Amino acid sequence: MRTICKCILVIFLILPVYSCSNKTASQPIELKVMSFNIWLGAKKSIPATAQVLIESKADIVGIQEANRDGKDMAVYLADSIGWYSYSSGGSPTIISRYPIVDTSASKNGVKIKIDESHSVWMFNVHLMYCPYEPYQLNGIEYCGGPILQTAEEAVESAIKSRSEAVNSVIADILEVQKEGYPIFLTGDFNEPSCLDWTAKAVEAGLCKIPVIWPSTKAFIDKGGMQDSYRLFYPDEVSKLGHTWTTLPEVEAYTEVLDRIDFVMFRGDKIKLINSQVVGEKSVKSDIGFDNYPSDHRAVLSTFTLE
Repeated sequence: MRTICKCILVIFLILPVYSCSNKTASQPIELKVMSFNIWLGAKKSIPATAQVLIESKADIVGIQEANRDGKDMAVYLADSIGWYSYSSGGSPTIISRYPIVDTSASKNGVKIKIDESHSVWMFNVHLMYCPYEPYQLNGIEYCGGPILQTAEEAVESAIKSRSEAVNSVIADILEVQKEGYPIFLTGDFNEPSCLDWTAKAVEAGLCKIPVIWPSTKAFIDKGGMQDSYRLFYPDEVSKLGHTWTTLPEVEAYTEVLDRIDFVMFRGDKIKLINSQVVGEKSVKSDIGFDNYPSDHRAVLSTFTLE
């Protein structure tokens, strides 16, 4: 492990350090926010996971599946490179180039100080993976969940599985939004976007039936959040943005490909500049790596803060 740590440090030392310390209060600040499921605590490769973080030039990263063998590998990576980190003890961990100065009431998110004039709030979730309704709607048995026939059944199942966690985060978001700072939410939702499973997508053969998936809808309607990728690419048919999955299709069934990883945001003094899918070298990734280490593609969205 000591050798791995040295390798990571060397990689970071030879790359430029991106800092806003030389900017004045009157200048806009560019901020890159990433959602990255690192797959069972970066079990495939810690150096390859570090490479994705480094070469993406992300500033704040919401990491899911951070733990392996009782150790938070996201915190380990952050410590190795001199970054800040916050973990509530479960799968989601936040790491940041900038200092973490506060936590939300229910510990779902953190306040990050960019410079003397700019702060942001960052939330990160890993919602329940089982049952996984896209499989069940396609007749695929998974973790004991029943096969589903209707959109109503899928929505009911998703609400039962994930609404408690979603509502807790929304309550924190609504409280911290009173401060007036930009707010980000990253996560592996284990549920598609309400903006994707539309009648238009069904007609294009991308999904079986229209479903207004409840988790993203709740964050949009109740939390005031915007889905950065679908805002930047509003056509759900021409720009799929699939993050699940990088793995080959399992022989027992045909995989249901989907967009279940998100960077969401809200705020008055914030502008979305770009949103990209990060993954293996393929047409499905905007930023590709030869040795991509996860079964999820990441999402990297770029903003400017006034």
